[in-house]
Amino acid sequence: MPSPADAVRNEDDGTIAYYDRTAEAYAKATLDVDMAPIYRRFLAHVPPAGEILDAGSGSGRDTLAFLDLGYRVQAFDASAELCALSSALTGVATRHLRFQELDDENAFDGVWACASLLHVAEAELTDAIVHLVRALRLGGALYMSFKLGRGNRVTHDGRMFTDMDEPGLRAIFRELPQARLDDVWISGGEGTLKGRADWLNAIAIKQEGGGGL
Repeated sequence: MPSPADAVRNEDDGTIAYYDRTAEAYAKATLDVDMAPIYRRFLAHVPPAGEILDAGSGSGRDTLAFLDLGYRVQAFDASAELCALSSALTGVATRHLRFQELDDENAFDGVWACASLLHVAEAELTDAIVHLVRALRLGGALYMSFKLGRGNRVTHDGRMFTDMDEPGLRAIFRELPQARLDDVWISGGEGTLKGRADWLNAIAIKQEGGGGL
């Protein structure tokens, strides 16, 4: 009988297989989504010409936008096919890895995880966020977005989602003294295909030592 860890990995692999299989169509569908309002909210916490990590970069849309705005950008994605498309679009060599494999420390002024952490199983989400916070410099900002809801689900196309609401996210950050939630808001269509879902957005700031919400 498979262990809980094996079950999580199988669902994770199903999600990656979906994006490998549909990479070009997915990139075409999301490339022109207007992210400007959310960029402004995130970049208010990032110094001009600062370093940003695009965590789960997909087509490379956001990597390219940050480059065009004068930021230095690195990127990674768990889908090899999306890594190839992102690298071709942006000229940035997009790393092929999962959140839990990220080993950067104190390297970035901002980490952008737009509609990407939502594919991490709930049981592994805190660990994934810890890896992203570790990659930030002190005072750096982490942007995250999730479909509004609560708990794990697998859709008909094989993708796994962890839906999140504000109490659930605040509960995670109460256990992470190295970061505090600075801004939490709900949007309906901003940063995704219009009308598809309500989204929970959040920005967390890396801090020294204790605290939490």
